[in-house]
Amino acid sequence: MKQTRRRAAGVAVLGVLLPLWCIGDAGAGAGRTEREAGFFLGLGIHASLIGAEDPPPGDEGAGLYFDEAGPGLSIGLGYAFTPGFALKLAVAGARHETNQPSIEAAVSTAVLEAQVRLAPREPACPYLIGGLGGAAIRVDTGGYDSEVSGGVAVLGAGMLLDLTANLHLDLSARLDLINWDTVKVIREAPGGAEVRLEAPVDDSGSAAKLEAGLVWRF
Repeated sequence: MKQTRRRAAGVAVLGVLLPLWCIGDAGAGAGRTEREAGFFLGLGIHASLIGAEDPPPGDEGAGLYFDEAGPGLSIGLGYAFTPGFALKLAVAGARHETNQPSIEAAVSTAVLEAQVRLAPREPACPYLIGGLGGAAIRVDTGGYDSEVSGGVAVLGAGMLLDLTANLHLDLSARLDLINWDTVKVIREAPGGAEVRLEAPVDDSGSAAKLEAGLVWRF
């Protein structure tokens, strides 16, 4: 069942991107600003939004509950094959506070994204995003670390705004559709040795990112 959901997510992403690639390349013949094929590097800040539950009344200090929103950073290296189509390896990480003052949750993703630029020769260029990769949430409680991880399918949209010929302001929003499949617990035993426990899980979830950054084309 889990593999079926992953294949369905991948097919959905490809089904959206393939016709849009043709649209993006068709739009590359008109407009004003030249965006040629080549490498680009992006740096950004984002608001990470996860599905978090509020503690029930009377349980505010007993359980562990995450804040829904947290700040994060991202970096991406990509290559534009045509003015209308690019691939980018994007890595992002964010911190979410919890109801326990000494405990934070680290949320991370690594995704290979396809970017379809709908008006690649315009100074304001909208684009669509689709990608596949991995996601993880890690919590360090002091005595042990716990981590849940799985595959992720990403859909989103954004806008590139020209600042100079090679520098662009990048604004985007992404939706992460996650299949959690593994949970790990790591504990330091007496003497410094690590004890690792790992078990499969079968769960799904979603998260989102609202991002602003700079893209340098070189």
